[in-house]
Amino acid sequence: MADRRVVITGLGVVSPLGVGVQSHWASVASARSAVRRHERLSTLGLPIDFAAAVPEEALREYLQWLPKKQLKLYNRATIFAMIASIMAVEEAALQNPLPDPTRMGVILGTLFMTYNLQPFLQHLPEVESDQVPNVIDLGKALKRYMQAINPVDFSLKIIPNLTAGHIAIAFNALGFCRTIADGCQGGLQAVGQASQIIKDGGLDVALCGGAEATLEELVLADLCTMGLLADGGENPEKACRPFDARRNGMVAGEGAGILILEEREHALRRDAKIYGEVLGFGASAGEASIDGVRESLLRSMGRALAEAKDAEVDYIHANGDSTKVHDRAETEAIKEVFGPAAYGIPISATKSMHGHLISASGPVELITCLLALKHGIIPPIINYEEPDAFCDLNYVVNSPRPKPGMKTAVVNAVGFFGESTSLVVRRSDG
Repeated sequence: MADRRVVITGLGVVSPLGVGVQSHWASVASARSAVRRHERLSTLGLPIDFAAAVPEEALREYLQWLPKKQLKLYNRATIFAMIASIMAVEEAALQNPLPDPTRMGVILGTLFMTYNLQPFLQHLPEVESDQVPNVIDLGKALKRYMQAINPVDFSLKIIPNLTAGHIAIAFNALGFCRTIADGCQGGLQAVGQASQIIKDGGLDVALCGGAEATLEELVLADLCTMGLLADGGENPEKACRPFDARRNGMVAGEGAGILILEEREHALRRDAKIYGEVLGFGASAGEASIDGVRESLLRSMGRALAEAKDAEVDYIHANGDSTKVHDRAETEAIKEVFGPAAYGIPISATKSMHGHLISASGPVELITCLLALKHGIIPPIINYEEPDAFCDLNYVVNSPRPKPGMKTAVVNAVGFFGESTSLVVRRSDG
């Protein structure tokens, strides 16, 4: 359907920097790091004891928004997603009037579904292998664990598509309900797919974004084993340093970002506040190498910009995850896409402050980008001290940069295996 345009009418954020859009933005604009050492992490026997966690005291006051009967069925990622969804729906004033439920859907990115492993771990000392003395039999431990827990409770907390399902039930969204378990770019891809479904006439309204709770034993062990996490040294707050020559990995984080996307005429008819418009979306597979990620981003950014009719870009919110491969590949891709003009476009990457939120990173960073366009302030890449000869673009470092009048921005997200997503957004003039 040729003339259907997609606008953004509601935002909800649960991040290590704050719960709520204003709290999150205030921390971003003041260049604050949310990375801390955590006593619980130090007991897990992993190489790291620091991360960017959602502050419990800030989260606690919002738990009353959730129905008590349902709350016991939610895992941590679902709690984040539900709170962010309530914020976004309220801001969009979707109750006035209520949309046709068959024309409202949920598209959510999430990857790691976690469950409390303590009951499982307590069985390990008791399950010596019958065949090999002094060796733990994980099969026995798992059997005892499954006999001891409520299987319904377990199932309802580890199936990835249930988070999107809980949101759909809560808001009576009877249209598309889709989960994208595609890693670090899954949340931004969910926003892009939602925009395409609305453009194609499949929905009028979509709750979309991503949610992730990564600060659990198995998830952190996976990230450590893959060699993706930074060495925090004596100062973990400085561990994430995108595009810096000394960068050596990402910092784990958690949170959720939810946006309300709406067909423009539908939003105008109900006099909704409009933050911005999705102009273009591109996604691509790749491979985990500098050339593979660069080529993947070339395709993603190229498609998004082509759909946006090559709109003039004022700002790029980079993936910038502080890994050697991704930061260099993204720099090369930006230079190839924009040519000499790349050196004039300011670039920021807020993972330096809130860590890597996996599926939630793209949506949270898209929300940050929309707020940057609104306020005319580009948030910085913090912890940047030593330039890298391979990363030589116009990075906004250590302090926010005022830039009034910005209209259009690109947001990038890159997965562990070279997959990528790019979105082009334009702020509303209203």
